[in-house]
Amino acid sequence: MEISMPPPQIYVEKTLAIIKPDIVDKEEEIQDIILRSGFTIVQIWLADWLLKNNPNKPKLCHHPVAEERFKSKVL
Repeated sequence: MEISMPPPQIYVEKTLAIIKPDIVDKEEEIQDIILRSGFTIVQIWLADWLLKNNPNKPKLCHHPVAEERFKSKVL
């Protein structure tokens, strides 16, 4: 009688990091801290894409200055 074992699985956890608009000028320093902490940045482009293409973005972001300052990144 042979017992079948399920195939091994790899579990991956994802962490969302959002940079607040008031510290976006320290983005590179924050990314460096994240990388030194052992994380991998996989989707930094997503927040910029969502900001430009999401019809449900907050009303605050319709102001040109607010859009420029709102540079949250998905890390």
